[in-house]
Amino acid sequence: MAENMHSKIDNTLDQFTGKRGSGGPPQRGTGKEDFPGEFERLKLAVIRPVFETVGNGLKERGHEFNIAEEPDGKISIHIVPAGVNKSIHPYDWFPTFSFFGSPDRKIIGLHGRNMRPNSEPSSGSRGEYKPALVSKEIVEKELMKFIGEIDNW
Repeated sequence: MAENMHSKIDNTLDQFTGKRGSGGPPQRGTGKEDFPGEFERLKLAVIRPVFETVGNGLKERGHEFNIAEEPDGKISIHIVPAGVNKSIHPYDWFPTFSFFGSPDRKIIGLHGRNMRPNSEPSSGSRGEYKPALVSKEIVEKELMKFIGEIDNW
């Protein structure tokens, strides 16, 4: 009888804590507190590797690139087109493509800044994705679209 009571208590507590008979830890929702870790994982496993691969391809063609991460979590690739003198300008003066997290909305935003010398600046949002949709193919597609727009720098 004591064993039966113990089983009922366990079942009730399992339901209360989110455990559903799997024997594993309680299940957590994808709340705001989970987003920073997911974004960090995507930066390391998906975004940065694509930035490096595409950046190395640009480097082989005479361009320069720099990948930077900011304390707020934003990751950016700065592209210095071939033949442009970088010596007096910081990397962020050149075309920059960024991914940033928005924990409140649980989305990953894209931002592009294509500042051409002696022309109107083009800067702004380039879209947003739920973390589950961010893949190497998506990062590459969006980055290549941005690079295509700066080819006449």
